[in-house]
Amino acid sequence: MTPPNFNPQEVDFPRGQGADDELDLRGAARVALSHARLAASVALAFLVLGLAYAFLWPPTYEAVTTVKVPDVSQTAQGMLRQLVPMSGSGDPIETYLQVCQSQTVAEAVARSLGLASKPEYKDKTGQEITRKLLKSVVKVTNVKASNVLSIKARSRDPRLAADLANAWAQAFIQVNLDLSHKGAESKREFLEGQAREMKQRLTNPDLRLNDESKADELIYAQLLQELQQAEIEEKVNDAGIVVLDLAQVPEKPASPKKALSLLLSLLLGLFAGLQSAFLWERLRDRIEDEETLKRVTGLPNYGQVPDFREDYPGNLLPPAIGDRFSPKVLIFNPVFRHAFYRECFKILRTNLTLAHAGAPPRAVAVLSPGPEEGKTLVNANLAISLAEAGRKVLLVDADLRKSSVRKIFGMSNGRETGLPLALTGQAPWRAMVQPSGTDNLDLLVNTVAPPNPAELLGSEAMRKLIEELKQAYDCVVFDGAPVLPVTDSVVLSTFLDGVVLMVRWDQTRTSEVRRALEGLSAVKAPVLGTLLNYVKSKKGLYGYGYSRYSYGKYRYAPEKLDEKEKDGIPN
Repeated sequence: MTPPNFNPQEVDFPRGQGADDELDLRGAARVALSHARLAASVALAFLVLGLAYAFLWPPTYEAVTTVKVPDVSQTAQGMLRQLVPMSGSGDPIETYLQVCQSQTVAEAVARSLGLASKPEYKDKTGQEITRKLLKSVVKVTNVKASNVLSIKARSRDPRLAADLANAWAQAFIQVNLDLSHKGAESKREFLEGQAREMKQRLTNPDLRLNDESKADELIYAQLLQELQQAEIEEKVNDAGIVVLDLAQVPEKPASPKKALSLLLSLLLGLFAGLQSAFLWERLRDRIEDEETLKRVTGLPNYGQVPDFREDYPGNLLPPAIGDRFSPKVLIFNPVFRHAFYRECFKILRTNLTLAHAGAPPRAVAVLSPGPEEGKTLVNANLAISLAEAGRKVLLVDADLRKSSVRKIFGMSNGRETGLPLALTGQAPWRAMVQPSGTDNLDLLVNTVAPPNPAELLGSEAMRKLIEELKQAYDCVVFDGAPVLPVTDSVVLSTFLDGVVLMVRWDQTRTSEVRRALEGLSAVKAPVLGTLLNYVKSKKGLYGYGYSRYSYGKYRYAPEKLDEKEKDGIPN
């Protein structure tokens, strides 16, 4: 049976992995809370940088001078339109802007103020000073598309900022005046040359003709008139540019603006912190919520098993690492009697019962992609839950490489037992079945390490054995090896009625889930659904049902447990 809706070539990735994937609000909150320390660290770093900039960075002052240039669009008789070659067919205001930001103006300002001796410029050459003035110190703009230019100058010295702006305006005026004089001089020299030639033509009888003589006389008279006008214009000492407002010494720095800097650094820090959290989430590629698991597999989720250490009452310590396989902690612990940790296996049991229309699956297994994901403990608790429902259940240890069922139920290695002996005919399986200590639940543990586990589990003998077990028991639960490292469970799954793929919260990777499903799909394994294990509800907003219910008031307080039950509570 191929997993429904599963296509190995079209598997979706978790949030942040697919091109069309968008985080919803709950997903964004989950990611932010999951990596709250990372996001807070990045935000704090930005805030510290903002504080350092606001209080440690040297203040910069800004002064502004405004000048008015001739409105040549209003009159064709303006002086600059005649004198300055720039006032041709182009935009006059743009021309003035270019002149005001020219290297000639910058060099004149640097000389007039002696910038080479100022602290801000003392280590720079003349070209470096000019380049800095044009690049970052002085900014010239056109005020609202008028014929007014704004000259802004910045400096760490407020007095120098005002001097720069005012000196820049004066240098701009002088440069335009020089250009006007040069234009007028060129015009005069040209007219003088034309007038001399025309005079020679008029005084030479050989060149004179009656009809042409009168025309030449008129041209010569016009040239003399224009020459006189050019001589007057050459002596004019006005470029037509006036200063509207002189720059004043600023009282407050233009930057840094402390309040704005802190606000921006905080906002940027929060944004960068969230982006860092999302990026880390993508790089980690872990399954952390039910929605992601459903999207990746296309399968229904049969439940979420909480981290059993989170279900301990507040006045009890969780089990120590050394008690990891203690049956008193993991199986028979009375503190879980009314906890959701035990209830979630009832939910899993119900979902498995309803998985098939008609008869429920009788030979099942909860498999995991990789090791250390808690599959043995889940299979054990599932078997106990089925037995508590009145069914006759057999839990079979089918992990022939690393058997753990006997450890969880506290059984010793007294004798050789297990599937390999039954499959090779060395011992009948009925003789190796042992009671678990729970009503209706038997165990077939394994103490033998065969050299060929996959061949044994995929043999015809295994198929026949499963049919015999199903005739003897209402339900048979197999604890198999991880799917990815070896093929043992993959070949075993072909003989089962149903398989649940379990992933460990915040540990199993999306790629591992995908590969596991591909392997099971290749052999048409009857994958029914998924299970999320070791969920930590206190790590963020995961939306799991058990976090919405309070089972604490139903738990047995330590002082109310009898002595036999107290033995099940770890110190």
